[in-house]
Amino acid sequence: MTEHTTTQVKVWDGLVRGFHWLMLLAFVAAYLTSQFGMQQTHILIGYLITLLLIVRITWGFVGSQHARFSDFIATPAAVWRYLKASFRNDPPHYLGHNPAGGWMVLVLMGALLLMAISGVILVAVIEFEGPLLGLLSGMSDQWAYRFSELHEWVLDLLWLLIAGHLLGVVVASIQHKENLPHAMVTGYKTINKDKGKQ
Repeated sequence: MTEHTTTQVKVWDGLVRGFHWLMLLAFVAAYLTSQFGMQQTHILIGYLITLLLIVRITWGFVGSQHARFSDFIATPAAVWRYLKASFRNDPPHYLGHNPAGGWMVLVLMGALLLMAISGVILVAVIEFEGPLLGLLSGMSDQWAYRFSELHEWVLDLLWLLIAGHLLGVVVASIQHKENLPHAMVTGYKTINKDKGKQ
């Protein structure tokens, strides 16, 4: 006979959780301020997003176990195996990010970084302010327009990535019978343990 027991395991540290929710709020705020013409507020939020990314990328090398990139960057073959198992509704369980989720984190962070960099460039060449003003004062209007297009294109890409991320969270939560959003709030996951019982 098998006895099912559960235990709480700390997975996500405070910095990872804070980054996740602050980035969500900052992204939504950046979008809304751009839509309502609140340019100076939009720029300040863009700097916050840039700072958050710098902190999280640094933490990806020196942070706690499951915060490190080395913990969740899997090979393409491992991602493919996980996705195939997920389609069969029998994916292996990972305490931290699964292989597909790990790559989604990287792609999201990469897109956010591209948006942040293009935004800082636009502040310099269009608003004539910011840390890159001295370096980019001679940029042509043609290149400024290209960076503006890139900034908007990355926004469209991010909406698709966010939708994919949310879908992955829902599917993984159902398949593994765990509340992943709750774990990102508390830092803890509930792990099932089976014990043989005579």
